[in-house]
Amino acid sequence: MPTSRLIPWWLALASLGGHASLQAAPEPFSCPLQMPLTEQALPAQSLAEVGSGWTSHAARTQHVLTNFAVNSGPPGTPNGEIYDKQEERKDGKGGATRTLSWNLQGMTGGVAICSYFRTRVELVRSLDGYSRCQVVYKRSHNTDFELSSASCQ
Repeated sequence: MPTSRLIPWWLALASLGGHASLQAAPEPFSCPLQMPLTEQALPAQSLAEVGSGWTSHAARTQHVLTNFAVNSGPPGTPNGEIYDKQEERKDGKGGATRTLSWNLQGMTGGVAICSYFRTRVELVRSLDGYSRCQVVYKRSHNTDFELSSASCQ
């Protein structure tokens, strides 16, 4: 009498290595709140092109996170997505927290872009597989909103 060669469904799925439509979601990430300090001065060759009498000073610049965007196309294209939801909570002391959220369901080829103070360098990360991004701005009494965090999951 032949024995059945059927295997339980969970064993079959495990043997696929989780490839079916159950791929693990990517790890959540946050934009770094700052990039390393930089010191930049014009190289002598570039300084010569400016003209005589000029010198170059290397200022130490702290690059703090100032902007976050969700882009539906590659970096450098004007395809910024508008957030889907905005919430603002007042703290009773004159301060507030503003949260912007993006629903990424169905988006493919999108990227998160983290921008920093006094640099044109942007950190860019693919959003494929992510479902949601949010950015949080905070302010205290009589101050402007400042970016506090930007993350995707």
